[in-house]
Amino acid sequence: MAFLGEVASGPVRRSANVVSRVVADEAIVVPIRRGAADLDSIYTFNEAGTQLWSLIEKGLDPAGLIAHLQDLYGLSLEQATLDAHSFLKELSEEGLVEPA
Repeated sequence: MAFLGEVASGPVRRSANVVSRVVADEAIVVPIRRGAADLDSIYTFNEAGTQLWSLIEKGLDPAGLIAHLQDLYGLSLEQATLDAHSFLKELSEEGLVEPA
């Protein structure tokens, strides 16, 4: 995924190297590239992260994620942009998403 500073360029998709499930309103994401028994590679997301993960799986681009954060949480455009791009950057660095 290409980043210009903190800004993602283009849509992303869930990496083919992860599996995920939502349990008790919390997304659990496990990269399969390291092996299923590697507990250090299990990620859990809070409510907002779980919603964004679901929207990424549905093909929403960064602009759609930003709009979702604004609508759902009443965030300013600046804060929603910062939050969405920070989340996408972390996902990208961990190999959980890739360019669509």
